[in-house]
Amino acid sequence: MTDKHDESKDLASTMAELQAADDIERSKADAVYFPTFRQSKVAINQSAAGAGFIGLIGFGAMLLVASVLFITENYFIAMFAISIGLLIYVTGLDLIKLLFSSFTIFISTKHLNTRATYMQETLVALQSVLDIKRGRDGNIAVGPVKKKGVIELPDNYLSRDIQEVLAAGKSFDYAEFVAHSYYVECHELYESSSSNFDFVSGSMPLFGLIGTIVGLIAMFDSLGADVTVESLSPQLALALKTTLYGAVFSSLYRIIGTRFERRMVDLDYDYETFCRALQVIIDNENTVEVN
Repeated sequence: MTDKHDESKDLASTMAELQAADDIERSKADAVYFPTFRQSKVAINQSAAGAGFIGLIGFGAMLLVASVLFITENYFIAMFAISIGLLIYVTGLDLIKLLFSSFTIFISTKHLNTRATYMQETLVALQSVLDIKRGRDGNIAVGPVKKKGVIELPDNYLSRDIQEVLAAGKSFDYAEFVAHSYYVECHELYESSSSNFDFVSGSMPLFGLIGTIVGLIAMFDSLGADVTVESLSPQLALALKTTLYGAVFSSLYRIIGTRFERRMVDLDYDYETFCRALQVIIDNENTVEVN
C-alpha cells in the first residue's frame, strides 16, 4: 500500500515538473523574435511616450553637440545630431530598440512580434482550407468545407487556443477576443514607431528653417558699401544647406515611418480576415486539429 502511495506521489511530482517545464518553454517562445531575436529587443515601451526627463536631457545634450557642429560649419552632421536628439526626446532609452525594429522591418516580410506572426501563419492555413479552388477548366476542384468537418492548422499557440475555444463550445466573441490578444501588441508597436518617426519628420524642416533665417540675418548684417559676392557666400550657403538638409532628413524619416504604417495596415487586414475566417468555422461547427 505504501509503495502504491509512493508511486502515486512520484507520478504527481513528475507531472508537476513537466507542467512547469512546459510553462517555461512557452514563456520563452513568446519572447522569441522570429527564430533568433528576442521580442524585448524590438518592443517599444508604451510609457516612453515623450520619454520624460531622460528624453529631455538627451535632446538637450544632442542639441548642444549640434550647436558646436553648426558653429564649425559642419551643417550636415549638425542636422543629423538634431534628428537623433529628437528621436531620443520621443523614445528615451528605447532608441536602440526603435532603430533595430526599423532595420528589421526593411529586410523581413514577417511581423515584428511573435504573436502576430502566429496569426499570420495561421491565417494562411485557414485561407488555404476555406478558399474555393478551381481547375484550369474553370470548374470547382475543391469546394466549401463540409459542415462539422475537420480543419488542420499549424502547431502554434494561437492554433491551440482556437482549438480549445472551439472544443469548449465558446461563441465567436470569445474567439475574437483571443485573436485580438495576438494582434493588439504588434499594432501598438507599429503605431508607436510610426508616430515617433512622423514627429521627427515634421520637426526637421523647422530646424532647417531656423538655419535659413540665421544665415539670412547674418547676410543682411554684413551688407555695406564694400559688399562682394565672396563675402556673402558663406551666409547664403548656410541658408541653403540647412534648408536642404532639413528636407533630406525629413524625407528619410518619413520614408521609415511610412514603412511602419504600411505594415500596420497589413496587420489590420490580417486580423480582419482572420476574424472572418473564425466566424466561418464557428458557424460551420468545424473542429480544429493542430499538426
